[in-house]
Amino acid sequence: MTAKSCLVAMTLLSFSFVCAASGSNSIGTISVRGDVLVDGHLIQSNGTLFDGASVETDHATATLRLENGTEITLATNSQGVVHRDRLELLRGESQLKTNGSSFLLEADDLHIAPNGPNTVGVVSLEASKTVNVTALTGELLIVDDSGSPLMHIAPGMPMSFGQATSPGEPYGTSITETGLVSEENGQFFLTTPQNLVDHTKYLLVGKDFHKMVNDKVVVDGKLEPSPTQKAIAEIDVKDIRVNGAAVFCNFPTGFAWCAAALAAGGTGLGVGIYEATKPGASP
Repeated sequence: MTAKSCLVAMTLLSFSFVCAASGSNSIGTISVRGDVLVDGHLIQSNGTLFDGASVETDHATATLRLENGTEITLATNSQGVVHRDRLELLRGESQLKTNGSSFLLEADDLHIAPNGPNTVGVVSLEASKTVNVTALTGELLIVDDSGSPLMHIAPGMPMSFGQATSPGEPYGTSITETGLVSEENGQFFLTTPQNLVDHTKYLLVGKDFHKMVNDKVVVDGKLEPSPTQKAIAEIDVKDIRVNGAAVFCNFPTGFAWCAAALAAGGTGLGVGIYEATKPGASP
């Protein structure tokens, strides 16, 4: 007997799944505030979680505590499928807390993993298929299907990823990274502040960046797999700014942004764009 075929016994205070011991496959517990659906069954308090359970909230929230120490909170109007080693976020917002155990949060083919213990992050999936990722404490990683890191997200650096533009591509919108430009054998790299200790680099592609070597810059572009082992990912640069000013545009894709930057003199414009587009900003 599988977990989904278990009989459900529910009261206003608690519920339990009645299963044969050989088929229970328990992975943790769930606590709710209000009415929450688990595999289509209404619960109103606490219960046991099984591998592959679908959890859907309406006006309530749900906290999932897994046996490996991972804690997930589903916000109101959210839905996810929970497994022993991952959560598939189908709608809404979730908060992830980890004690260092290996765990993945999947949202629209984007794979997010905590990078070390005591990591807290928030991931939301909008109706437009935009995925918003924020690290509150510790660092989050965007990883590929094999678990190799593609991108680091540090606290205070929220990122948004749009729907994939082609089959097999994990995400399709531009990204923004801040770091130092360096040159090695004619190739240019961006080292981000959160990665200075382990010297993780992004390969910059799109233009000759000689004039920006050793400068702190803000790069807008698209993340791609890196062809070199010296970088964890390649950034196809649309524009790059030193001290807030646009100094390079990869026309025509960067035309609208670069024209606005040049017209405004560049100063402080990057901050204004971020404030206008970050999750939760007013239209």
